[in-house]
Amino acid sequence: MGDTPLYVSKSTAKSIWQEYRIYGDRVEFGTHFGLFEVPFDHVESVALSESEIRGLVTGDLHLRNFRPALKLDWANFLEHVVLDKSKGKIRRVLFTPEDPAGFKKALDEALAAYRGGKGRTKHPKSTG
Repeated sequence: MGDTPLYVSKSTAKSIWQEYRIYGDRVEFGTHFGLFEVPFDHVESVALSESEIRGLVTGDLHLRNFRPALKLDWANFLEHVVLDKSKGKIRRVLFTPEDPAGFKKALDEALAAYRGGKGRTKHPKSTG
């Protein structure tokens, strides 16, 4: 795959000034602690989730299918994306792109294209 991202969620206060990118074969999280990559082969599911605080108020404690998660930003307080992985030490990543619904839509489309056989190359390194 080329190095041109398909979608970039620019750094904002919501993401604590971190940038999240979608490529044809992976998702990259540019964090304050370095680059964290998730190859598409490791992605189990992607979902939108409301603020955890709002869930507490409405009585939805998000306990169904609970997994410990790496939270990259203000995901507890804002609508965010939940990415579940099949491999690695970290199996769930919560993050808040600039436009969570837009990011999820772009990621769903990129995953569908990848799994449909387009650009089916393995990325050489995986973290997490």
